[in-house]
This record gives sequence, C-alpha cells and structure tokens, in this order.
Amino acid sequence: MNTVATDMQSAAAITPVVDVIIPVYRGLAETRCCLESVLAFPQHTACEIVVVDDCSPELDLSAWLRDLAGSGAITLLENPANTGFVNAVNRGMILHPDRDVVLLNSDTEVHGDWLDRLCHCASSDPMTGTVTPFSNNATICSYPRFNQSNPLPKGWPLARLDRAFAEVNAGLAIEMPTAVGFCMYIRRNCLKEVGYFDALIFKRGYGEENEFCLRATEAGFKHLLCADVFVYHQGGVSFGSETAALCTEAEQRILERYPNYLGIIGEYCTRDPARVLRRRVDGFRLVHSPRPRILFITHTWGGGTEKHIQDLAGILEPDFEMMILRPAGPDGVSIEWARSGEEFITYFALPYAYPKLLGFIKSLGIVRLHIHHVIGMNRQILQLPRDLNVPYDFTLHDYYPICPQYTLTLQDGRYCGEPNVDGCNACLAERPALWGLDIVTWRASLGGLLTGADRVIVASQDMETRMRRYVPGARYVRLSHPEPALAVPVPHAPPCSELKILVLGRLTPIKGLHRLEACAADAQARGLPLFFRVIGHADRDVRQEPEIPLSFSGPYNDAELPLLIGRERPDVIFFPAQCPETYSYTLSYALVTGLPIVAPRLGAFSERLADYPYAWLLNWDTPIAECNDLFVNLLQRERSYTLVELAHDA
Repeated sequence: MNTVATDMQSAAAITPVVDVIIPVYRGLAETRCCLESVLAFPQHTACEIVVVDDCSPELDLSAWLRDLAGSGAITLLENPANTGFVNAVNRGMILHPDRDVVLLNSDTEVHGDWLDRLCHCASSDPMTGTVTPFSNNATICSYPRFNQSNPLPKGWPLARLDRAFAEVNAGLAIEMPTAVGFCMYIRRNCLKEVGYFDALIFKRGYGEENEFCLRATEAGFKHLLCADVFVYHQGGVSFGSETAALCTEAEQRILERYPNYLGIIGEYCTRDPARVLRRRVDGFRLVHSPRPRILFITHTWGGGTEKHIQDLAGILEPDFEMMILRPAGPDGVSIEWARSGEEFITYFALPYAYPKLLGFIKSLGIVRLHIHHVIGMNRQILQLPRDLNVPYDFTLHDYYPICPQYTLTLQDGRYCGEPNVDGCNACLAERPALWGLDIVTWRASLGGLLTGADRVIVASQDMETRMRRYVPGARYVRLSHPEPALAVPVPHAPPCSELKILVLGRLTPIKGLHRLEACAADAQARGLPLFFRVIGHADRDVRQEPEIPLSFSGPYNDAELPLLIGRERPDVIFFPAQCPETYSYTLSYALVTGLPIVAPRLGAFSERLADYPYAWLLNWDTPIAECNDLFVNLLQRERSYTLVELAHDA
C-alpha cells in the first residue's frame, strides 16, 4: 500500500471542514458570478458551499440554484417563505454545529486560495472570533479609499489585485472593533460561546454582524482584518434603495444596546491602523504600473495653481501616473497619488528624512519633475532636480522666482512698479524673504532652477517679457492653461436705472478689494446709480450695504459659478486687480458671458482681452472717480441699445 497516499488520505479525513454560507434573495447575474468564482478555485481547506435560497422572487435564480445543487456543486437550503437575511444566515450556521463558517454575500467574487488565507489568519490566535478581508466596498476594510465604496482600480481586475494583496501583505493582520459582513469568517468556538445573530432585532439585515462582534468582544474574542485577501463586493443587490434606511435603523438598534459603539468605531477610524497595509498595496501598484511617473511640486494654497494642477492631472491620467509633492507642516513634505479614486499619501520630515524622500522618489521610477511652486518648502526641495538627475519643467503661476512677495505688490496690495535692487531690498527689510535671503541671492537661487529647466512655461506674453528681464537664459514656452469648454448663459437686457457691476472671486487687496470698496464709497458719496456685487468673499472686513452699494455672495465652488453669474443678471463685469495677473481663471468665465468687461491694462488682461469686442481697459491706478465716471458713462449712453450692442458699436 502507498504509505504517502495513505497519510494524505488520513490528513484529509481529519482536516476541519469549513462551511461557506451564501444567502441568496435577488440578483441572478451577481449570484452566478459569486458562485462561479467560489467553484473556480479549489482550496486546500476542506469546505462545503451552502446556499440558502430565502424564497427568492426571481424564479430563474431559484431554478439555476436547483440545477447547481443537482450537479453536487453546492448544498441548497430552500426556505418556503422569506424569513429575512439574518434568519437565512442563522439557518446556514446551524446546519453543521461543529464547523467554522464563512458568510459570503451573493454579490461578492473571490479569487485564488482566498479561503486558505482566511483560515490561516483565523488560526493565528485561539481567541480570534472573526476574520474579514479587504474589499473595494467594505467600510473600514475598503480599498483603495478607506470607508468608501470604490470601483476596482483601472487596470487592476480582481485577480491581479488579490495577488498583490497576497504578495505584499502575506500573513499580516490587524485587530478591528468589528467584522464587516460581506465576507466574514467566524470560528465555531466563538459561535458556541456567543450565540448566533440576533434575528429578533436585525431580521432583515444590516447591523447584525456588528452587534454579534460586540458580544464576542465582551466574551474576549478578537476581530481581525486579514490583510492578504481581497474580495470584490458590489453592494446593495438584495436591498437596493432600502440600504440607507436599513443602515440607519440598524445603527439606532446597536446604540440602544451599546451606547459607546460610535465612539469605538470613531477612535478606530481616527487611528486607521490599516492605512499602512493599504499603502503597501498602493506602492506595489505604483511600481508595477506600466505608465511613466511624473512628480508635480507645488504649494498648499489652492487657488488657480491648484486648479491648473488638477486639470493637468486629469488630462494626463490615462497615460501617466501623477504624483504631487507639497509642504506638510513646518518643514515636512507629503507625496500623494493624483489618480482619481486613490488616497495614497506619505510624509517625510525634513531635513532629516531627505535621504528617505530621495530613495522613495527613485523607487517610484519618476521620469520627470514638473515644478509649479516652491513657496512654503524646505530649501532642500530645490536640490531635487540635481539629486534625482531627471529632466524637469517649471510652470510659472506668479513671480515668486524674482520676487518673494510673488505678486510684485507693495504691502498695501498695489503694484510695486518693479523697482531696482535697492528698492526690492528695502521692501524685503519690511517683509523678509523665506530663508532670509536678499533679492540678488534670491533671484540667483531660484533663477538657477529656471535656467536648468527643459521648459519654463508661461501663460502670457506679458509674463514672458517681465521674466526675461530678470532670467534671460531660461527656455520660455508660452502655453495657455488647459480649460474645459465653458458656458455661462446670461440674459442680455438693457440696464435699468442702476448699473449692476459684477466682480468674481475671493477678493484681497492684491485682487482689488480696497479699490472696489473705494469705488462703492465714491458712488455712495456722489449719489451715482451704481451697485457693486461680488460673487465670492473678502479676506477681511470692508464696508458693505447699506453703508455703501457693495455686497458679497460668499464662498462658492467653481462648478457653481456659471449658474451664479446667470442668476445675478449683471450689466458689466469688473476686474479691479492691482497686480500683473498671469492668467485669471475668473476672466475665462467672464469672456463667455458676452458681457462688457472692465479690467486693468496690466498683466495678462491686455492680451487676453485684445480680441474681445466688449472690453474697456484702464490703467491699474486710474483714479477712483474716473473709474466710476466710466461706469456712469456706460449707463448714460445706453438708449435703445443694450450694453453689449453699445460695446460692439464702439
């Protein structure tokens, strides 16, 4: 007799059997995918697939399950009446009272030796009560975004993603406050001590596994996140539109029994100990991505720079992996993955972690840097192009490389006129530069970055002309910012007795806040028929109506701006900026309204409005009274024409 074969048969005979319990109610297509995935991968762990048909209203689904059971592939339990999800699960768990069980939703899909890995995790500690794998849609076990429902990452089907988890997180697990019921391994000793799910309180489903886990925790059992298994979960198939209401009801029921439940979950989410496990998989996916990697370097101030970066990242996403480096804290930096649907971010404390930062960037295989801004950065970041020895571009969003004030403005927010070196150093004496540099050293330091770049990208001829005066050796390239097609429908009607003048965006002194306030105050003092309305807010307190004819709508999202402009029904759009703008996204919205635009003859405004038929350009420091006289003149000259027609004739 073959001794080896006999030993194998004997081992198989004593291997504990695990019941894989799949309750079914709706969704033939989803259930087929689930069962076919389970049946496609034989396991070393002995298992029996137990399907509980809870009196499905879908006759085709029930018939398909009977055929599958007839082939011997599954054990089928059919309820003569619908008993609810929890009773269906309990029926399956009671079937073999000596076996561990895995509760598997019928809208999940598994891959490879998923059950073997779950069993290995469950057997790691005798006090393990439950084990849950990672999934795309599993609240605190979700990947890539924590606590969210995620699609599978593009280019990473279930098989590939599960293999990544199995490789980078092999044998790893962490303790959690509760299991998640989409795929939940339960040890039989835990069931024997704690009991089954509470079908009186949670008959239909949602919340039953959380309440069970709280009972198990009180009995001393642990709940583990098995970090080397990933199971796909569609979610919401059985309950559809009722899902949200059932979740809310379940939470209330749990809180009645365990008032500290939300605190326990909140504390776990704040700590997020699974973050490091998700980051390991993120890193694996990044390294194995076939797309070239580009690293953007920028600030944390948002605004037009951030909009431009997000627009670029969206355009480049199909062909590149975009990473973004930003300041973090007093001296640190962060690197995030800019692909939509990802949450990867990691931090480095400078200067001490600079070698680690370099090593991490090199491990990603970054092929190009694209510097957008270095304000707020540790000075070491200026060394990255040299230390990485990769080509780079530099997009100028303002004048930071030649002026630490970055907008070429004085302390009161007005254009400085670009004085000589003595004038700049006098300014720096009042407002010191980062790192304490004088203007010559400042320009030499950052100017070197510009001359070393493959391209220095500017959005306007005005900016290129200014920059060439200070850094003539850079390779400048003029490229307009990419923007989606905009539509801002505004009804064109003749002004009434008062001209409504619209200003767009968050206003600061640099953007003309004080100038706008002065215009409104002059209109009030002289009794002029002008009203100034800002879609946006001010960065400081200014006089408003009823004291002067000026009001603010408050903060807004860019997506809301077309609708907000249309609702205001303005007669004119006014840009009171006091600095040389390098582009102006709000001007892009104004241009598609077809309304008259009044702007300063400074910066990018002149060239962007050169072919616009309804533009009036003023000197940036035109006296306030003259500015208002222009508005009054526009109103007074309107007779039978609308302002748009008047502007066209002019």
